[in-house]
Amino acid sequence: MRVLLSIFTILISLPFLVSHAIAAPITVDKQTMAIEVNGLAKKPLLSQAIDLQGPSSSRDFYYTLNEDVTTKGHTVSFQIQHSELLIAPSSFTIKVDNTALKSIPLTSDTLKQTVTVSLPESALKKGSHKITASFYGILKEGVCVAPGNDGNWLRIDILSSISFVDDSTNQWTLSSYPEAFVGYEDYQTILIVPDKASQQTLNASYQLAAYLSERGDKDVDVKRESAVARVTGPVIVVGAKDEFSTNYMIQMLNTAKVQYEDGLTLSMHSLKNEDSNQSVPLLFVSASSANALQERITLLTDAKLFSQFAGSTLTVDQLPSGSSTNESTVLFSQLGFNEQTLSSQVTETPHYYVSLPALEPDKEANMRLLLKKSTLLPEKGQDNEREVELIVWVNAVPHAVDLQNLESASSDLYEVNVPIQTNVMNKQSLTDIQFEVTGFQLEDPCETTNERYWLYIDESSSLTLTKEAITPTFTLRDFPNAFHEQTLIIVPNNAAPNDMQMLLLYKALMMNGENAQTLLKKEQDVTDEELKQHAVIFVGASAQFSKLIGDKNDVGQSTEDFLQQGFLPETIAQHTFITQSFWNDKQPLLVIQTMDAAANQKDFLAQLKGTNEKVSAAIETKEGKFIVAAKSATDSKQSVSEQQNTNVWMLIVEFALLIIVIGIILYFILRRKRKNQLVEDEEV
Repeated sequence: MRVLLSIFTILISLPFLVSHAIAAPITVDKQTMAIEVNGLAKKPLLSQAIDLQGPSSSRDFYYTLNEDVTTKGHTVSFQIQHSELLIAPSSFTIKVDNTALKSIPLTSDTLKQTVTVSLPESALKKGSHKITASFYGILKEGVCVAPGNDGNWLRIDILSSISFVDDSTNQWTLSSYPEAFVGYEDYQTILIVPDKASQQTLNASYQLAAYLSERGDKDVDVKRESAVARVTGPVIVVGAKDEFSTNYMIQMLNTAKVQYEDGLTLSMHSLKNEDSNQSVPLLFVSASSANALQERITLLTDAKLFSQFAGSTLTVDQLPSGSSTNESTVLFSQLGFNEQTLSSQVTETPHYYVSLPALEPDKEANMRLLLKKSTLLPEKGQDNEREVELIVWVNAVPHAVDLQNLESASSDLYEVNVPIQTNVMNKQSLTDIQFEVTGFQLEDPCETTNERYWLYIDESSSLTLTKEAITPTFTLRDFPNAFHEQTLIIVPNNAAPNDMQMLLLYKALMMNGENAQTLLKKEQDVTDEELKQHAVIFVGASAQFSKLIGDKNDVGQSTEDFLQQGFLPETIAQHTFITQSFWNDKQPLLVIQTMDAAANQKDFLAQLKGTNEKVSAAIETKEGKFIVAAKSATDSKQSVSEQQNTNVWMLIVEFALLIIVIGIILYFILRRKRKNQLVEDEEV
């Protein structure tokens, strides 16, 4: 009932106008904007390599077509490598929709190769389709290797791909989003913003570009309208009313009859040159004001919302209120974990890297696992030599679950709670989680069996974190976690931001596939109240910001500061520094400065995002080397604390000595006075 009520609430909270008619193509002159796309561009099949274990194993891949594909020559290619111990009749087979298209022998003569098959006409019809890669491995005579060991395996590499693009110029609709706008190896999505875009429009554009970049193999290319000369893939145009100024862009907007309503309007078209059969999807994102654009851009970054898209035009006024991100319990599905099934053939999951905040030390977090298991798995007390166990690896630390002693959570689910020490989770800024089963495979490497042991891990499993109850001390270990909610990004007043560098920053701020909640402002537009309420990021040198000049020594970007931190100022290409905000000590302040225009900010932010060291500063040298501060923030605070403690003890000792000296003086004075009194008494 709750689920139905939630769905109903979302639906009634999305008042919209939908046009189901297919929009006409938008034509642009080739001299103004050349469209150069590969009609058979390749898309990757997987995001990381997959290992198949012998003697037999397979993996399925799925794709969905919204319309029939009429062009020919579409293929699927697998780049594979395998064990040198394999002999005939070892084989690798590709099936499409359960029909075998090609099988190749696997021998020690060729350990690496690419296997390509053409997709048949039936695989290009509208609907869902399945590709199956199967491995059958036989080892050399006299060599027996247990399943799961390194001797009997085949690896499918990440360069495996499928070539598929819908060549129909008028078939793109809003339901094609976001898949139609994700960049891959052979083409790149371009996002066009006005030459004089407002900070609100830029903030929305960077968020959208970061979200799509995270989903694809190529980052979205953010360009100003007057700088666009050619496109090699999908196009997105983002802007509020009257923001665009070039003639060709105004003409495109008029031809597409783009609307500027109070809410956010999405309009899907195709873009082509007059003398070309090639076309690319074109999405206009518009609103009557830049504020309206910024407030509703989550429509394009929230899967619960864009999964409801239909037709070619959609205007949305109000968005459903999102769930609070302050909840201490998060579902696996929110962490990018899809359901996984482990078996005697696949005994471990991929690694999942999850951004979590630094937790209060010496506490316990709780992982609640919802499982289904094979009825063949032995129960507790059964006379069975097979002992089965689930190992939960958290930052390479094992946590064991006895699969023979599970408690039922419902008619078909089992529940188990795994306590995890917060110190283990704090070891890395990106928490590494992996699941492995043991006891599913026979110990005898030469014995085969048809037993099917399996364990299903549901995506509704959850992780409950302990809430931080103390005022935090911020280090680079907290990036980007501490900047995920309510972050104010401040740029200099008189310098236009570098769009691609800003995109990389927004992408680095993402956690678990979700955008950070950001505001982008020039320093002159920032209020003291906003500084008090937000985590703050200054993009530029501290000398460019009047609000930091008075605190320059604290920010640590002077030559003396660099030297004290162990850096040579002459070698620095990029520098970053983190501390408690000067306006709210429970919020962080980060300054990112690029000193060399040729610096690789992508690598620098990736290194920054992955650092586990509790330091306050880091640089990238002009040679591209990432170096953290010589002393950690903790060490600095400890040394200050130790110095303070030393000073206190010195004062105590000095005070005690003073009391002793005063006591001795008083003693001798009183003693002499007493002697004098005795002498006077004797004389009397």
